[in-house]
This record gives sequence, C-alpha cells and structure tokens, in this order.
Amino acid sequence: MSYIPKSTCYRVTPQRRIVLEELKKVCTHPTAQEVYELVQKQDKSVSLATVYRSLDFLVEQELVIKLKARGKQARYDADLTQHCHLVCKKCGRVSDCFDVEKLKIDSKEIGKLGFCPCLDYLEIPGLCRECCGC
Repeated sequence: MSYIPKSTCYRVTPQRRIVLEELKKVCTHPTAQEVYELVQKQDKSVSLATVYRSLDFLVEQELVIKLKARGKQARYDADLTQHCHLVCKKCGRVSDCFDVEKLKIDSKEIGKLGFCPCLDYLEIPGLCRECCGC
C-alpha cells in the first residue's frame, strides 16, 4: 500500500516509502532507532542514516509529525488526524488524545493575543498513570 502520492514534485525513493509505510502501521510513536528496526524487517539494506534522512524528509513534507519531548529522543507519528500527544516527562511514553475538545483550549481567547494555535500537533507534558502512581 502506498501512502506517498506519485504525482509529487519530490523523488519518492523506495526507502522513503518503506519508512512511511512502517510508521503508518504502528501507533506507538517510535524513535528513529525503533523505525529502523521495523524497516530492517522489510529491507535489510536500509541504513540507520537513511532512516534519519527519510524521517527528516517526511517531516518536512508534513507527512509525519516529529514529537520533541524535552530531554528525550524525538518520536514520530504518521497519524495526521487531529489529536494531541500526552508526553510523560519521566518515562517518555506518548499517548494520543483524540478528544481535543475535552482539553478546553480556547483558541478564540488565544487568537485575541495575536496568536493562531495549531491544536493538531499539541504536546502536553505531564506524568503517565504508571509514573505518577494514580
């Protein structure tokens, strides 16, 4: 199954295609190393450097989201539907929250400050259930 449109103005390499396809199969927000391990199961000839370059390209093309949790390795998400990420500051676990309305973020009030928030890729730091003991 192909996720990169063939009619684009950039070169769709087999490596970029496999990185995106493997990333689309998971919902775990993998690191580049974890993406590399997934890709290796499909094509042993793809190097870790190629995975990093492919991920950078896919982020630049807005086909993948790069999560940059402070002090942790970057993680990647190929789910482009509107949702936010709950990022544990202790263990680094990332969970999806698809009910953005429940977060009560008033984009109109933020807009009055002359800022247009992008709630599609919101990251909320905190502690996961296991780390906070609740």
